[in-house]
Amino acid sequence: MSVNGARPDVSIVIVNWNTRQFLLECIETLLAETVDTRLEIIVVDNGSEDGSQDALRERYPDVTLIENGANLGFARANNVGFRVAAGRYLCLVNTDVIALDRVVDKLVAHMDANPGIGVLGPRTLTRDRKLRQNCRRFPTLLNAAGDYLMLKRLLPGIEALEGRTLKASTYSATHDAEVLSGCFMMVRRDAFDQVGPLDEDFFFYGEDTDWCKRFVDAGWRVVYFADAEAIHFGGGSTKAYPVKYYLTMEQADLRYWRKHQPPAACAVYVAMKSVYHLACAAAWVPLSLLRPDADSKVKLRGHTINLVWLLTRRSLVR
Repeated sequence: MSVNGARPDVSIVIVNWNTRQFLLECIETLLAETVDTRLEIIVVDNGSEDGSQDALRERYPDVTLIENGANLGFARANNVGFRVAAGRYLCLVNTDVIALDRVVDKLVAHMDANPGIGVLGPRTLTRDRKLRQNCRRFPTLLNAAGDYLMLKRLLPGIEALEGRTLKASTYSATHDAEVLSGCFMMVRRDAFDQVGPLDEDFFFYGEDTDWCKRFVDAGWRVVYFADAEAIHFGGGSTKAYPVKYYLTMEQADLRYWRKHQPPAACAVYVAMKSVYHLACAAAWVPLSLLRPDADSKVKLRGHTINLVWLLTRRSLVR
């Protein structure tokens, strides 16, 4: 979808997998809230079986629809969209996102004014308009110890042990970040051409961390922009498969460590995560008996499956 045959300013790539209503509402708000920017919207469908394709063609016939016919994963599907995108900027947007107050216009204006920025992301909010803390640090052994050995609680005030997620107080102002959420991320074309597309070894989750790492290593700024906002509901494609999502996140995290960290650090990380999952699983056993709801069972199963996977996989470090 482009305007009057002119080159679009932004190519928005939306990967869809069985989230028809989210998809339609996302596109509706993007179109309604974009005033000054020439948009191209590309939807890459990963084999949806909920009528997404027909609904999209009926309501938004000018949107480019690419049907993969199977679930290729998030990174690979986005790359399919990137290959046909013509915009000066590429913008990843999840289906469960609602655009607010000209968010795309504001991102483009800030990118145009700051040529050193390779990746820009807006403030994201929950459905209740509460802040989502979506800026993260690159994984290190220290922040992993903070997160998984609970040292951020036992030793508060030590920045290196605060974990990967930035404090809520840091989101009030625009700042350089390390990792932005792939739920809504704008990328400069020149930076993309230098760094390359998403790493397709990441099926789902972790690809945004890896991508931001590669942009930073190439000398591009990755920036959180506090003056543009969007709602991100979260879990649009994963709520039906929560336990599988636990394991997918585990696999992606380890893939990042194996790619960017030496073997010794990977081994320490695996040990910390194993201790973490063992402790969590042990805690959820009595809780699931006292409170036998679906959420308790999912958490118990998720931590148990991840622990078993870590302890039984061969070649975890390399």
